[in-house]
Amino acid sequence: MGWSSTWRYAFANTLPEDQARATYERCHIPAPGSIVWNSSLANLHPGHTDTYVNFRNANRAPLLFLSGEHDHLMPPKVQMSNARHYKAEGTITDIKVFPGRSHLMADQDDWQEIADYALDWALAHT
Repeated sequence: MGWSSTWRYAFANTLPEDQARATYERCHIPAPGSIVWNSSLANLHPGHTDTYVNFRNANRAPLLFLSGEHDHLMPPKVQMSNARHYKAEGTITDIKVFPGRSHLMADQDDWQEIADYALDWALAHT
């Protein structure tokens, strides 16, 4: 399969064309459609499914959501909503939005800023 405009929109929308194509060639892995269908149909199936999450799990580790300001796949509003769900008593849940970034933040210039932030956050919450 060749270059995909879907990849560019979902993952690399803030990258220059040549860098977006390079990330596609390096990172794109075809996946089974069941992942998409199981997620999209989860609300129609009664009971726990593959996508079930226990938001009230008070025994979980601290959780950090990272989001790019221009992320089309998991926009900051979606990440903020996700973070609000994970508010069991005694747990730590935070979100950090990185300006000017797409979903593929780790492949953008200055990716070390994100790695350093995540590491510092994790060390502060262990």
